[in-house]
Amino acid sequence: MPIDGYPITNYINYKSRTMLTPIIREDLLYYIWKTKTFEKTNLKTEDGQRIEIIQFGTQNFDSGPDFSNGKIKIGDTLWAGNIEMHVYSSDWERHCHDLDKAYDNVILHVVFEHDKEVYTTTEQHIPCLELKERISKPILHKYSQLLANDNWIPCEKLISNVKQHTITFWLQRLVAERIESKTGYLKKILDQTNTNWEETLYIYLSRYMGARVNMDPFESLAKSLPYVLLQKNKDDLHKIEALLYGQSGMLEANYKEEYFKKLKEEYHFLKNKYTLKSIPPISWKFARMRPVGFPTIRIAQLAQILFNNDRLFSRIILEDDSKELRKLFKVKTSPYWDEHYRFGKSAKFKEKNVGDTFIDQLIINVICPIVFLYGKYIADENYCERAIGHLEMIKAEENNIVRKFKSIGVSCKTASESQALIQLKNSYCNEKQCVSCSIGSSIIKQNE
Repeated sequence: MPIDGYPITNYINYKSRTMLTPIIREDLLYYIWKTKTFEKTNLKTEDGQRIEIIQFGTQNFDSGPDFSNGKIKIGDTLWAGNIEMHVYSSDWERHCHDLDKAYDNVILHVVFEHDKEVYTTTEQHIPCLELKERISKPILHKYSQLLANDNWIPCEKLISNVKQHTITFWLQRLVAERIESKTGYLKKILDQTNTNWEETLYIYLSRYMGARVNMDPFESLAKSLPYVLLQKNKDDLHKIEALLYGQSGMLEANYKEEYFKKLKEEYHFLKNKYTLKSIPPISWKFARMRPVGFPTIRIAQLAQILFNNDRLFSRIILEDDSKELRKLFKVKTSPYWDEHYRFGKSAKFKEKNVGDTFIDQLIINVICPIVFLYGKYIADENYCERAIGHLEMIKAEENNIVRKFKSIGVSCKTASESQALIQLKNSYCNEKQCVSCSIGSSIIKQNE
């Protein structure tokens, strides 16, 4: 039966033993082709023509044939074009390539097992190279072993055999991949703001002030209140608070407290002045949250951050000292919130400073991605390196992924490493992309 939609083969012998149902996926063929780890002597097509591989081509990660710019000689004819790979040659038709003109320039069909002749839309026969007897049996065994188990990660029982420097170098690559993966949503906001970096940071920072529960309402709040209006009132904390709380819909009640009444009065004036429309107050969630994370408190902290830091993006992008960067977010709220978590409800005195752990999260999830994106945008890798450098100055996050990796012997001391481990688990281990992972690749090649 198929596993994850891929066929299974049943015929491989290794050291005079029958290997039970090794699993073969196309990604193994990509790996074998890129690393050239197959028997390359006396290559022939399935119809007996001699093959000489001159250029293996470049892997294509978009739609279309798997490898482009290949160059091969079949018999006495030199061919240049694309190379397509499948587990079975009959997959050509199963994937409807015989109906797709994008595959008419395929010069070689590389398969694990040949079971059918295939043709282009113009009924041109595609030469086929079968690899099943040319791939080392140990590689097939290790690959199948990784894909077939149900451990937390495929290499859970084998990762201890991998050299530490292999893991270290791979994590260094993954942290950049992790940060870049976070820039996708940022790019959308940047486009929406017509490449206004200050506005983009304001919206994205606001979003993350809501943590997981109130992200969307915080983003809606920021988008309902243009950053330029906050800039016009940048020297008056009371007006900034009035604008933020008013646009949040939280000033629609009728509490008698002086702080609340002044905010409401100020917002009524500013609302008419700027023709503003608040978001529905029902958007906000308070249930099952720690009081320090209530949106009322986070808005107060956001107001202080914006008040203390005029043109925040400009300050962040120029700051290469991680300790100084942290100071930009080390704020406390207005005195009213020392004895409140919500409007109209008194509470025991407690200053509502932005905590170190929350600052860590803001740097990890907001500051580093936007600095990294800016570096990519202006083609200056120094900013990308600075973003990673900020992560290296933060201690590792505490979460289930980090704890589990530690339990199987993978150390983690900095946020750079914890972010890399999250990327490893989510993008490689969960998808069993072992041949695309330096750790998995190292295991597959062991005792080859």
